[in-house]
Amino acid sequence: MIAPSVVQRSPRVRLVPARSGGVVLVGAVVAGVAMSAVVATRRPILHSRWSLLGLLGVWSLFWLVGGAAAFRVSRRRAVVVVVAAGMAMRLAALGGPPLTSDDLFRYSWDGRVQAVGIDAYKQPPSSSALLRLREGWLWPNAAGCAAINRAPGCTRINRPDARTIYPPVAEAWFAGVYRVTGIGAHHKAWQVAGLLTEVATIGLLLAALRHWNRDPRWIALYALSPAPTLEIVNNAHVDGLAIVFVLAALVVIVGRDGRGAVWRDYAAGALVGVAAMVKLYPALLVVGLAGILWCEAGDSLHRGIRRLARAGGAAAAVAIVSYAPHVWSVGARVLGYLPGYLKEEHYQQGARFLIADALHVPHSLAGAVSALAVGAVLIWIIWRRPPIPIAVTALMGALLLAVSPVQPWYAVTLLAVATVAARPQWSAVVLAGYPYFFAVILDHPHTVGIGMVCYVAALAAVAAVAAVVAVVAGTRRVNNDLRYRWLPRSLTTP
Repeated sequence: MIAPSVVQRSPRVRLVPARSGGVVLVGAVVAGVAMSAVVATRRPILHSRWSLLGLLGVWSLFWLVGGAAAFRVSRRRAVVVVVAAGMAMRLAALGGPPLTSDDLFRYSWDGRVQAVGIDAYKQPPSSSALLRLREGWLWPNAAGCAAINRAPGCTRINRPDARTIYPPVAEAWFAGVYRVTGIGAHHKAWQVAGLLTEVATIGLLLAALRHWNRDPRWIALYALSPAPTLEIVNNAHVDGLAIVFVLAALVVIVGRDGRGAVWRDYAAGALVGVAAMVKLYPALLVVGLAGILWCEAGDSLHRGIRRLARAGGAAAAVAIVSYAPHVWSVGARVLGYLPGYLKEEHYQQGARFLIADALHVPHSLAGAVSALAVGAVLIWIIWRRPPIPIAVTALMGALLLAVSPVQPWYAVTLLAVATVAARPQWSAVVLAGYPYFFAVILDHPHTVGIGMVCYVAALAAVAAVAAVVAVVAGTRRVNNDLRYRWLPRSLTTP
């Protein structure tokens, strides 16, 4: 227990003075827009190399300063400035080709195949049966291959000898974008598609913050971050579509006085199921959502079972309906490259679980230990019954820390739900992915060590902030007059 006299003398710490908050915010967002434009004009990662990571680091500093400054400005003004700057950053990201990923080339190929009525899971891009479908921008001539430092006969598509890995809703998105843009649209069409998902995401974030009674200025955590701009717009990752459905689930699950609970359970479960059919990792949220709905049922076991069955059943129905036509067409080949991907990423051998590796857990047990860690977070959710956004954030964050992926764009989904939860500490996981990713792509001799340090540091940051939040929340219970200006009040209240 902290003595009241001590609490009353606690100083007020301000990262950004109130009077200069507007100036700092405007300066930070202008710098962020400029950095987005500069980064977009750089050459891809294999040419820019570590200098690109340095630019992203500088951009991240403006992001953090802008996010802090937003809370020193009136809500309406801050939201207008942040949203406008966020959209300007995303528009600037259209100024160049994808910098750190070649996934959109596979997206375009899968859309091309489906446009002529061929199931994308049936054959790999290199199949001789698909020669007539090859487009020059995906299969460049000798001069085009030389321009990208590849041998004649090359393709821009990654893993051309493997069938696609993407789930059915993602494949439907690829087909839809391709049919709208057609042959010759190149990478710009996919970047614009990513921009559209970002517009929807920012709109849904504002709606979710309102529904969950959060300060709307938390939109700065997502809108000003370099990660969504780079990954969803410039690299055109389909994760942006998954984020839209996850956020939609967080919006529709909110109810007043129990009204419409049945409809909301079905809708939220279905939306999370659709997100999982875009990228598989949101499937974990189905389990989390079911557990959370059970908790919200209180002491009523029957009501808890009904809510769990409605949400889980809706998600399962979406998966069955999505996969059924493809299973009918190609059978087990709907798994595509997934088994090969897990082997390539060393998950089967247990070497990819970097935090477990840092704790000297044998590789043979690393997967099981990591799964137990995620399970422990789910148990904490059931025990403590936090609000749904906080629970979803903790579950997604635990998953990413446990599996420590190379791909930093997976953490953009975490950043979106952390924004609704008002939990900025999880942005450490977003930042942790980039040095590791650059080390892998640029073949650094100490790749594993870099990744281990980054993810352990992210875990330490999340734990440290959680400890500070617990202390601050405790002192507020002792003395309601205590105010920490540097720590937004919504951070320490459910």
